[in-house]
Amino acid sequence: MTQAKSYHRDEVYLRNQELFENIFKVTFKRVLKYKKKGKVLEIGSSTGVLLNLFRRDGWIAQGVEPSDKSAAYAIKIGIPTIKEKFENAKIKEKFDVVILNHVLEHLEQPEKVLQKIHSLLNKRGIIAINVPNAGSLSAKIYGASWKYVLPDEHLWQFTEKALKSLLEKNGFSVLSWEAKSGIWEFDNPILELWQSFFGIKKRFLTNIITALPTLIVTKLKLGTGLSVIAIKK
Repeated sequence: MTQAKSYHRDEVYLRNQELFENIFKVTFKRVLKYKKKGKVLEIGSSTGVLLNLFRRDGWIAQGVEPSDKSAAYAIKIGIPTIKEKFENAKIKEKFDVVILNHVLEHLEQPEKVLQKIHSLLNKRGIIAINVPNAGSLSAKIYGASWKYVLPDEHLWQFTEKALKSLLEKNGFSVLSWEAKSGIWEFDNPILELWQSFFGIKKRFLTNIITALPTLIVTKLKLGTGLSVIAIKK
């Protein structure tokens, strides 16, 4: 785990709702393996695309999002959202699941955030984390030129071992982890191929060319997207 500066994204989810829903269903289904129903909190919930999957399935969903525009959109579609940084948000409820989807790497003090999450989780509550995988094959090949080395955005880089160590240190035990790449990061890879074919042709060609190599690195757990599910001790 190494340190780097600061970041927040606003427009991307608004422009690509369908694309991100196909990605977020992976996290949704992974959570369902451990919790069937309950209260879910997402930190950095943006426009509420992921939380909306839970809400439609009967969960009680709560978001925390510092971007006024994204939070307003989430509220508009029925996702209760606190317009604040999680570190400053006053939250009294307890939750069964907390999600950090490509958020942890942007935080100045990830340990303090994990400690706060621990205090907000019910007994045997779980945390779902997605981050770029600094231990991926592509990270090893490209080194400092790896596309996720973004000094102005990613304050931290995590390998599976570093993230597991951080979680263990702050009261969690890892239940499962995976590291996927390319179209295999989508819930429905065929849908992604179909949508990219009728959308951005460059994305479609990239998907086709990289389908087999990314399948191999995904099977080897060397993909660029690191996903971890951990339980409160």
